[in-house]
Amino acid sequence: MSTASSPAKPFSPTMTVLEALIQALNGMSTHNPNAEASPAVVLWTDEKKQWEKLMPRLRSQLPHLLTFGPYNSETKTGPAIWLKCMIAGTLPEADWAAAVPILYLPGISRQQLRAVENCPWELQPLAELQYRGVFWSQPNSRDWTILAFLKSKEGLGLDVAQDQATLKAMQGALNLLAEAPISALQRKKLEAEDFNQLLTPDPVRDVLLWLNDPDSIKSSWAGERWNAFCSVCQAKYTFNPDQEGAITGAEKLGNREENWNAVWDRFAEAPGAYRSIPNLLKQAAPATPNMFTDRSTWPNVNEGAEADLRQRLLNLKQSTAPEAIEQLRHLEAEHGPRRAWVWAELGEAPLAKALEHLITLANGVETSLGGHTPQAMVEQYIGSGWQADAAVLKAIACVERDSDCRAVFSAIRTIYQPWLEQTAEHLQNLIREQSYPLGSAAALQAPNPSKGECLLFADGLRFDIAQMLKQELEEQGLTVAEDWQWVPLPTVTATSKPAVSPVAHLIHGSADGSNFRPTLKEDSKDLTTDRFAKLLESQEIQQLKSNDTGDPKGIAWTESGELDKYGHSNGFKLAYEVQRQIRSLSIQIQDLLDAGWQKVQVITDHGWLLMPEGLPKQDFPGHLAETRWGRCAALKETSATDIDTQPWFWSGDVRIALPTGIRCFRAGLEYAHGGISLQECVTPVLTVTGQTVVQMSNISEFKWLGLRCRVTVENGSPDMTVDMRTKPADASTSLAAGGKPISGGKASLAIADDSTEGDPAVIVLLDAQGNVVAKQVTMIGG
Repeated sequence: MSTASSPAKPFSPTMTVLEALIQALNGMSTHNPNAEASPAVVLWTDEKKQWEKLMPRLRSQLPHLLTFGPYNSETKTGPAIWLKCMIAGTLPEADWAAAVPILYLPGISRQQLRAVENCPWELQPLAELQYRGVFWSQPNSRDWTILAFLKSKEGLGLDVAQDQATLKAMQGALNLLAEAPISALQRKKLEAEDFNQLLTPDPVRDVLLWLNDPDSIKSSWAGERWNAFCSVCQAKYTFNPDQEGAITGAEKLGNREENWNAVWDRFAEAPGAYRSIPNLLKQAAPATPNMFTDRSTWPNVNEGAEADLRQRLLNLKQSTAPEAIEQLRHLEAEHGPRRAWVWAELGEAPLAKALEHLITLANGVETSLGGHTPQAMVEQYIGSGWQADAAVLKAIACVERDSDCRAVFSAIRTIYQPWLEQTAEHLQNLIREQSYPLGSAAALQAPNPSKGECLLFADGLRFDIAQMLKQELEEQGLTVAEDWQWVPLPTVTATSKPAVSPVAHLIHGSADGSNFRPTLKEDSKDLTTDRFAKLLESQEIQQLKSNDTGDPKGIAWTESGELDKYGHSNGFKLAYEVQRQIRSLSIQIQDLLDAGWQKVQVITDHGWLLMPEGLPKQDFPGHLAETRWGRCAALKETSATDIDTQPWFWSGDVRIALPTGIRCFRAGLEYAHGGISLQECVTPVLTVTGQTVVQMSNISEFKWLGLRCRVTVENGSPDMTVDMRTKPADASTSLAAGGKPISGGKASLAIADDSTEGDPAVIVLLDAQGNVVAKQVTMIGG
């Protein structure tokens, strides 16, 4: 069996040292089943017994951890023959699942075990395991010491001094060191003082650590540290952990009396670090919490409130929309404050979080989108009406459990569906009277990009999601110009995508529009994907793959995003995917601009309707249509119907049947498009450019002196300022109290928060109006 040093899987900076150690040990059993057998055991030799203090902690998390030594069934420690039986799984104590056992050998070196002839007799039965197992050792075959694990690039890769004082302090602080996140140990040289600080008592933290894992902490702190901890608790918190136990401690934590208030505040700052405390608080909670004290500390209270909110949301389905809106406002007054509770941060108040967006939805649907023309309706929709659509997606994204989803769906269907139906029917009535604004290809204004411009096509980028994308781009310091356009009928990709492309003038329709796909003007062949690509090529337009940036001196077309595909496949679950899609689009746009494109124009082919638990169905006999999709159908030439029809955009000879309101020709669809509604027909056009940088003024030099950055500006004016931010265009992210004015071409920025040392930041040069005219990326402290 081969002997590896450490697994290839990297350690996450959010891990603790103990978690990294466990990952390293478990990772040693990784193997290629096609090329080698699974190791029988992971051999962990530790000649100097440096790791022995961690064994109680490790045993609580590694049931397959065995130790060589005098027999002790509780710690799975025993002599060689007993260990071999445990490794073979022939004893009842070998109660782990499929994990490869780890054998810890304190006081034994790898060299001792490998020297079979000179191996001590008590070890000799284990010597053969080196041929069936794998050693956890350094690349040089030496035992992993604590220093080596911390410092080696195959370990945590930390910068650690190697003097005797540091080594002694590191060994003494091992148990506390194991609790430290790796990120807290990075970006500095660790010396004796750093490890000694780990031993400095922090009563608030120690109380929380103990409450989170009472038995393991008491065991690992056994001796002087445990006694000191009990004394501090008695003096500071009038509480003795040894005598009163964890339940009493949790009760005092929940009551937040006197010094316990500071303990609660620390817990509330990072509740995710103490995942066991909520269960302890449940056990300690009073049967009836005092109505006149803070009840937010008890998870039982939050659970009861969520259950109450769940039922009352479900009951909304029995109400009219106005009644439901009024009830939602009452619920917000009652449950909205819970979003600030610690349980919301832990993900235990999803309905309270969803309620925030349901209130936004309620405010939006109270205003009907009316008007005497389609244009008037659009102006209302792009002004604020889209926020109702966005609120639906955000509310759904807050909940995952089926019972919570059904409660949120109840509210959405009660107040959103009537508004959506009324809006769609009003628009359809206006179009019936006045015609569709983009009724034929003759009215088309296709994009006409110039050199240096890249068209990014995002399938199904509905107007509300485009607003979220716009916000994301502006937060990155980009400039976004916003416009909108009507898209062709039916609002499906086959029809609309060619129309919004720069080769629309090379395309026309035919009498056979059954698949809603136009043809080439040149030879009347169907517009397939390959033929579309050839049309782009004929116009000297680059067609870029998603990770390609092309030649920014020309013109390009690229496609990104899977909103439409995901919506068709997953229905309401599209709401969970929206943020990831927005982030993906944002990154691609930024990459294109960074590659030198002057502008990126984001276009789309259609929007869509989404209604959890299904859009209403409209009966439509299948024999009347050549093809029937969710929200549109191509009528046969001889068919007659009472349903509204519109000419196909690419050929007036083809009639398209469109359902009334938000109905579908197929049952059970939660996501659909193809018909007439503001959500489907009004699409965004975003033109994105990089920041306008004044070339005459720039940051010529900067130098860090500790946490103070001295900046030199070339060609700056007295009304300019320099600031340090995490987001260049967002003044609220300033790390230097809003920045400093330039004096003599220089400015000095002091960073007050030393915890940001080593974090990335941006030095920005601002004009008198606060616009960014130059920027430099840096690292706090240099």
